[in-house]
Amino acid sequence: SDPRGGGGGELARLAKAASAAASAGAGQAAAGQAPAANKLSWKEGVFVPCLLNIWGVIMFLRLGWVVGEAGVLFACLIVVASKLVTTVTALSLCAICTNGEVQGGGVYFLISRALGPIFGGTIGILFFVAQAVATSMYVIGFAESFEEVLISSGAGSITGDARWDITVIGLITSVLLLCVALVGVGWYAKCQGGLLVTLVVAMLAVIIGAAYPGIPDAEANLAAGFDGVSVRNLEPSWLRDPARPNTAQTFFTVFAVFFPAATGVMAGANLSGDLKDPSSAIPKGTLAAISLTFVSYIALIVVVGFAGQVCFSAEGYCAFWTEDSFDESRVPEGGLVFNKLIMKNIAIWSPLFYLGVFAATLSSALASLVGAPRILQSVASDKLFPWGWFNYFGAGRGVNNEPVRAYILTFVINCCCVVIGNLDVIAPLISNFFMVSYAFTNYACFASSIARYPGWRPSFRYYNKWLSLFGFVLCIAVMFLMDWVVSIITVGIAAMLYWYLLWLDPAVNWGAAGEARKYLSTLKGIEELQNIEGQHVKTYRPQYLIMAGPPHRGGKLIKFVSLLSKGNGIVICADVIRAAEIERDSIDTSVSRRNHDGVVRLEGITEEGEEDAEVEHHAHSEMASKLAARLRMVNVRRAAGDDFLATRGMWAGRRCPGAFYDAVVADSLGEGFHSLIQTAGVGRMRPNTVVLGYKSNWRASSMVEIKEYEQIIRIALASELGIMILRDDLGHFDLNSLVPSKNRGQSTSTSSDPGVTAGGASSVPATPTSDAVELQLEEGTLDDPSGDDSSSKVGPDEDRNVRLNRALSSRIPGIASLPSTLSGDTIDVWWVADDGGLTMLIPYLLSQHRLLRGHQKLRVFTITNYNVNETSKLQKTEFRMVHLLKKFRIKAEVVAIEANLNTHPAAATLEEFDTITKVPTDSLTLAERLKTHHILRITEVMRERTDSNSAVVFMTLPLPDTGLPVGLYSSWLYMLTTGMPPTVLIRGAGTPVLTFVC
Repeated sequence: SDPRGGGGGELARLAKAASAAASAGAGQAAAGQAPAANKLSWKEGVFVPCLLNIWGVIMFLRLGWVVGEAGVLFACLIVVASKLVTTVTALSLCAICTNGEVQGGGVYFLISRALGPIFGGTIGILFFVAQAVATSMYVIGFAESFEEVLISSGAGSITGDARWDITVIGLITSVLLLCVALVGVGWYAKCQGGLLVTLVVAMLAVIIGAAYPGIPDAEANLAAGFDGVSVRNLEPSWLRDPARPNTAQTFFTVFAVFFPAATGVMAGANLSGDLKDPSSAIPKGTLAAISLTFVSYIALIVVVGFAGQVCFSAEGYCAFWTEDSFDESRVPEGGLVFNKLIMKNIAIWSPLFYLGVFAATLSSALASLVGAPRILQSVASDKLFPWGWFNYFGAGRGVNNEPVRAYILTFVINCCCVVIGNLDVIAPLISNFFMVSYAFTNYACFASSIARYPGWRPSFRYYNKWLSLFGFVLCIAVMFLMDWVVSIITVGIAAMLYWYLLWLDPAVNWGAAGEARKYLSTLKGIEELQNIEGQHVKTYRPQYLIMAGPPHRGGKLIKFVSLLSKGNGIVICADVIRAAEIERDSIDTSVSRRNHDGVVRLEGITEEGEEDAEVEHHAHSEMASKLAARLRMVNVRRAAGDDFLATRGMWAGRRCPGAFYDAVVADSLGEGFHSLIQTAGVGRMRPNTVVLGYKSNWRASSMVEIKEYEQIIRIALASELGIMILRDDLGHFDLNSLVPSKNRGQSTSTSSDPGVTAGGASSVPATPTSDAVELQLEEGTLDDPSGDDSSSKVGPDEDRNVRLNRALSSRIPGIASLPSTLSGDTIDVWWVADDGGLTMLIPYLLSQHRLLRGHQKLRVFTITNYNVNETSKLQKTEFRMVHLLKKFRIKAEVVAIEANLNTHPAAATLEEFDTITKVPTDSLTLAERLKTHHILRITEVMRERTDSNSAVVFMTLPLPDTGLPVGLYSSWLYMLTTGMPPTVLIRGAGTPVLTFVC
């Protein structure tokens, strides 16, 4: 049957249905069975609660005033505008709730799952507070009406003071409402039926009574402003209201008064956890309630507008009240504007009017008292806030998971507000809380639609994303038009909750539309970036490929690059995993599976063919097992790396800026590096600068390992990539300096940090000192001597890196501690050769980091290879460099050094070199010997000029000429960096990265 045309019989049937459901549950309990959850249908769970919330006390007490001020036509327009807001919101609500299974929590659940926990938590708290305090508003409204009935009937005051009468009646009413709510949804449905019947009867009494102005007394009705039905009051009067005579009435001031009478469309959604089929019930019940209440409001506006006069006064006081003037000493006593209870006079029997007021206030109070705890329970059960006392309210009771604890808190808030009594200031704030909830319901639908992700497939089709956006803007606009001061307070409270949750960053992922939208925006951005022809030097930014290794061992390089965040380039932290250890385990698994499954036979072939097919089958199976094991380990390392990059307190922000972790499986570090420089990144978001760690154990390494390390440098430069090699013996950039030695050197990977050997014995003592512990991270072996490396096995221990990262995060020093650990006042740059400007750009970016700005200044050294005493040439060189840096807009101190780099190095320097090199000096060619002497002379000059003020030293990386003996280049790097502060050997690809062109 049609819920809008069933009348009292239909309402009675709904009450009986709720009673039968409760009885069925009791019968199951008596029979020894577990009672089923007492779920509600769309009528008693959505339709009736929405009707009871929309048909509020404003309909009885202020509808006449609205018609008197705005006239019948404008009053109908106000209803249309109000219903437009709620209808658009309802359409968005229907789309969201039909896009999957809806659980308890109502509007909070819908918004949080659509927009994420930050928006959801904010709206959930606001909506709970609004519902809880609104309960007290309705209770006080009931108490005031009941007090008026007592006085008018001659019963007198209860306590002798009207204010305390209202408080006592309100507290008693609150206790009774709480008892009804605690009994459960069955009793709630029963009470709804009775209240709804009362409301309908009261409205019918007004409509019928309009035709009988002589009942009960024609003169009394005339004095009240009711003299029968006639076509009138079509135009607005905009008379001054005696309650607020200084406020000029306009369309929007009247709209603000009426709008709360159109709210309540969320009442059914608040009971989503108690519905049999929320996805079907919420759209059906909500839209039906909006339609019925729209028709009823229009009917009442026409009846009341035609039945009453705008103003009536036997003394003629109406002449003193106009749109622009008023006289507070001469207030008319009758009429739609001046008699707020005129509908009592219009009703065929005035007690029915009071029953309607009682039903309206009690139904709204009961709906709020039942809805608010469910919202609180849902928010608390999601544990978005780290408050134990708050999460305590997430527990429920019984098969229906009744929020008993949340009921008690809502009841306490309600009673406190009832005792306070004066809610004139709070009431507008509560209305705005509702408006914010409506606004973000519309925005949630719009955001989900505009994101265009495949998971957005609502079965409700009668919505439009642009209509939802219009609803969002309309709700915000209406909120500010009603009261802009209170709206600013509302937005401020919502903003504080939002930023607090953003700071907390709840560890939940509900597939929010914002995530899908970010993906779509990112994809479009990369595509648009790819469509740009070429890259201009002005838009160049360094993009890094860090050969970092496993997350818990590559922190030094990552920390250093994170300080270059002013460049805003992508950072790919790479980890090369050795294949041998992974495949050993996968082969064992494959053999075990083969022995267990037996031999696979193929029918219709010869015996020899059967053996060949069996071998081929096992080869394919073995290959598949290897690939699967590799992929699992790569995924584990990627997850561990991402967890490391997002470790709180380690980086200057919420995570390492612009950084992503990637991993590949390869037979060696060189092969892994080849794969990475070919595949890392996407489109224009590809690395252009390689970052390596200094191979500090090169002297203990085999010639094969040294050759591989030197070859990586050659490949990077040949691939037209910039390169940086960091040596930090003092551990200023080390995030892992507090890691116990037993946790180091036990990874299965060939570390991407070339400071780690690819095998062999460690050069660190068995019982290291504190300095040695730090070096053990770089020089430790990758293979367990026993050959049993549990971390390589894909199984229960495959998340070892993730767990290790979390264990370290509470102990390792974060990047914020850098200023206290980085000694020195200058960042030194040794400009030896022109590489396109990368040697100058990277130090500049380092100096601009917020943790270093103001602490370390740039100091640029240039070496002039002139004869002694040519001071003018020195000054000329220094002037050219100062002028060049000024044109590049880089502020730095320039120091020109005269040194003859073609002379022989000092004997001590040559002796030091002969001690550390693996290549005998006598075996070098003349060109190699001259290049070596040149490097050693630069080393002497750098050591002479580097002092305690040097925090970090940047030096142009020598070119690794083709044909150099293996180990000679490593010897050069050792001499250039030994005994120095943290040193970065850097070289660009030769492409200009700095320009002075506008």
